Formats: sequence, C-alpha cells, structure tokens
Amino acid sequence: MRDFTLGIAALLFLSCSDSPPTGPGNVRSVQGSWELQSFQIAGGATGIVEPGLYTADFAADGRVSARSDCNRCSASYSAAGTNLEIGSLACTRAYCGEESLFDDDVAALDGATSFERPGTSLVIRHPRGSLRFVPKS
Repeated sequence: MRDFTLGIAALLFLSCSDSPPTGPGNVRSVQGSWELQSFQIAGGATGIVEPGLYTADFAADGRVSARSDCNRCSASYSAAGTNLEIGSLACTRAYCGEESLFDDDVAALDGATSFERPGTSLVIRHPRGSLRFVPKS
C-alpha cells in the first residue's frame, strides 16, 4: 500500500510541476529569438544569406518584434494549438535595396496561419508558403 501511495504522490507532483508542456500546442513553443533560415513562396525556396537581417523575437507577453532587412517591425501575436496569428505589423519603411526580401517577409508574417516545431526549428506557415527559423546564434 505504501508503494501505491508513493506512486500517486509522485504522479501528483509531476502533474503540478511549474514546467509547462513544450508541445506544439503551447504558446511557449513559438516564444524565443529566431533567425530566418529559408523563405518558401509559391513552391520555390530562398536561402537567407545573412540570417541576422531577418529575425523574429516572440515574447511571453504576446508581442513579436521583427527585423526585416534594414527595417524593424512589431505587432501582437497569439498562438493556440498549432494556429498562429500575428497582428498587423507596424514597420519602419526604409529602402533596403532591390535584393531585399522585406515586402515578402512582412507579408508572410502578417499572413501567418500556423506553426510547427520540427526539431529546434520554427516553421511559420502562410497562405503562399512558409518561413523556416532557427534559434538566434
């Protein structure tokens, strides 16, 4: 009987742990600081030469701050299950050059519909493709 009681106590302790689950349904799955690794749109993927120019920082308070080439953006976000919604991004509007992915990057983040966490990556899906992020180095 004592072993049974200890087993129940251990299960209760584990279920009351302060550590929230880290599965894809938990908002903590999207939280963190990320660098864009690749951008997929309309079936074609573009590797990012300078990942530090395209970043996203998802904070616990429901705010996201992004760097998109030479511009900075921010918005609110919410995640439930694998659904992700990013509010309309407010961005600076400096001209970053003809090779910039600024417009496509911001449109993809604004249109975010879902996310997944394969391994250590964060993949954000949007109607025209996906963004693959890795943790900031």
